[in-house]
Amino acid sequence: MSGTRQDRVLKSVTGLEGGAVASGSTCGVLSGGALGIALMHRESLRQYGVQAAAAVMEEAGRYVDWFGEAFGATTCRARTGVDFYTVSGQLRYLFPGDRMMRCLRHIARAVRYLHDLRRKDLSRGETSTDQPLHCAASVLRLVRERTGIGDDMLEELAFVFDGGLAFRGGLCGALAGALMALNLAFGNEVRSLRYHRTIKGFVAGHINLLVKNKIGMPEPFGIGREIVREFREQAGSIECRDIASRTFTGWNDFQAYLAGSVHCAGLTASAAEIACSALKEYRA
Repeated sequence: MSGTRQDRVLKSVTGLEGGAVASGSTCGVLSGGALGIALMHRESLRQYGVQAAAAVMEEAGRYVDWFGEAFGATTCRARTGVDFYTVSGQLRYLFPGDRMMRCLRHIARAVRYLHDLRRKDLSRGETSTDQPLHCAASVLRLVRERTGIGDDMLEELAFVFDGGLAFRGGLCGALAGALMALNLAFGNEVRSLRYHRTIKGFVAGHINLLVKNKIGMPEPFGIGREIVREFREQAGSIECRDIASRTFTGWNDFQAYLAGSVHCAGLTASAAEIACSALKEYRA
């Protein structure tokens, strides 16, 4: 990614680290990588619309499947074996260093996988609707309409979070949308962040996972923690496979389900409201 607009997209996903504010769900390497695949094909998405989006979802799904086969799991909790919401979990991740280094090796291999991908012809493919429904993109749109905080490029690409990221049942797309909206306002400017500020932000964020009286607010992990907690209370889980009680075979299967799901429509509205409330409180 390069350029100011792409930097805003990058900023938006910083809160998905550790499986959504270190909650242990879908690995942030997968979330960021899938979004990168969509960005790679942005011109095709604009030219071919839904057909291209369905093809991008297939490519992103293959990436998720490769990652799971290569590393044994797609969730942060399974890959690290730690709970970042405990002192012992954070210490175990950092010391003696084996688990953190394993994550870094996985990141390096994932980057190579993504680098080797080639743009493909996305002009073909059968889909059931010309006006698809989405999870994360719908939340991002609602937040933008209510608060003015948003990014049109991010909304174009966020369909990759549908169905728990490429229909794989992981992190709920509605929650991902709420967290990305939050990070558009409070997330880290990754490219311009200096070393000492990176360390300061990392320390503050991980302390805020542990304490009641959060420090350095507004801080994205401190706020994001509350968004995740509130969403989980309403949905019963933060993962699509649990919320929908199923997974999806592809684009048409997901669209048919979402069109008839009052439950998911309600959670999309709730996720947007939770994000808007947080933005209103901490931007005041």
